[in-house]
Amino acid sequence: MAKSILRISIVSILMILSIWGCAEQAQKQVNDLTLPDFSFVGLSEPMQDRENIRLSVHVKIPYTELQFTRDGSIFLARYEVSVNISDDSKERIAGKIWSDSLKMPSYQDTRKTNQTALSIESFLVPVGDINISVRVTDLYTKKSRVLNDNINQTEMYQGELALGNIMIIDNYSASGDELLMNESFYEVIDTLNFKAKLIGVKHPYTLTYELISKEESRKKVTEVLDHAGAIDSLLFFEIPLTDMQYTNYTLYLSAEDASGNRVMTKTHFRVRIKGINYDIGDIDEAVSQLRYLASERDIREISSGGGEQTMSKFNDFWSGLDPTPGTPENELMEEYYRRVAYTLEAFTVVQDGWKSDRGMIYILFGPPDEIQRGPFEIDQKPYQIWEYFRLGKQFVFRDNSGFGEYRLDYSYIDDNDWRFNY
Repeated sequence: MAKSILRISIVSILMILSIWGCAEQAQKQVNDLTLPDFSFVGLSEPMQDRENIRLSVHVKIPYTELQFTRDGSIFLARYEVSVNISDDSKERIAGKIWSDSLKMPSYQDTRKTNQTALSIESFLVPVGDINISVRVTDLYTKKSRVLNDNINQTEMYQGELALGNIMIIDNYSASGDELLMNESFYEVIDTLNFKAKLIGVKHPYTLTYELISKEESRKKVTEVLDHAGAIDSLLFFEIPLTDMQYTNYTLYLSAEDASGNRVMTKTHFRVRIKGINYDIGDIDEAVSQLRYLASERDIREISSGGGEQTMSKFNDFWSGLDPTPGTPENELMEEYYRRVAYTLEAFTVVQDGWKSDRGMIYILFGPPDEIQRGPFEIDQKPYQIWEYFRLGKQFVFRDNSGFGEYRLDYSYIDDNDWRFNY
């Protein structure tokens, strides 16, 4: 396929710049109508009574997910948080509902993508298989979203040692002790801080933590805690790191007492590229997904060297396409990988969705204005017709195998106009 299929032309970049103001305003209007997005984490700590656990629920809401209204000289947002905790039989065992507000001096402050409202509540609950349900409601729009999670602590007190969840500290939090909420660092880190609560009665205690990525040990440290008598402490750890990569990590923490009793817990986190969707595992995968913007030669060049060299070339590539240089966000990059993420969810059948024909068209041209589906006759194979009225384009996909692997009918392709449409 011609290289023009794989590149953004100078003309399309100029078009991006000319329509950006309108697109940004339209996007704000769309966002105002969506359900509020947020994240939460439930973390458990063992208690000396060995019957209950302390469950802390941390809820984080981005400012951009709330509807602010002018109230005199300030902008005000009000929201409600509801936490419901139940056991494995769905019986409610704890919960709370509370409301809060945010006051900002200017509209620009309400749109800061790196600012969040944080709410924390703790509950004393019986040990067991625990379900957590959190609802956040924007009190102006009355729109709500509910998220759920499960924490199985049925074996918390099986032995003399008890170890709580690992709590990773966000390196970039203003207070210095906020938790890493969405399990993601957005740039390479040089230090990892975390804590966990340990309960035991027989010292000394041997503590080992190990950081694993791609089935390789990146860091392993063992230390001895010679604490006389019983221990009921929240332990803090600091790991200096080198050779960090944009990829997935698993952190293991184990504790062993003087009698050989041993407990272990683990957690996962990711070092991510800012602007790239969570579904993308590492930099190599992100580079390979550039096929609809860059030539094969460009992709090979970006990939050459690996590690920091690849990351530097990747950043340079996207910097050259940034429609708003000088701002923290690269809107073009975020839109591109948002489309990639959608194709992974919607079109993955035999191969990854972004590699499929429908994935290719979706990434290049965005969501269609209309989709017609067939057949209307029994003896015909399934097909879809994607209409892009605003672009004057139509694409036909046929599922000849009957397994949902829709192939593009190339007789409908105009080889002279395959540019990424933003």
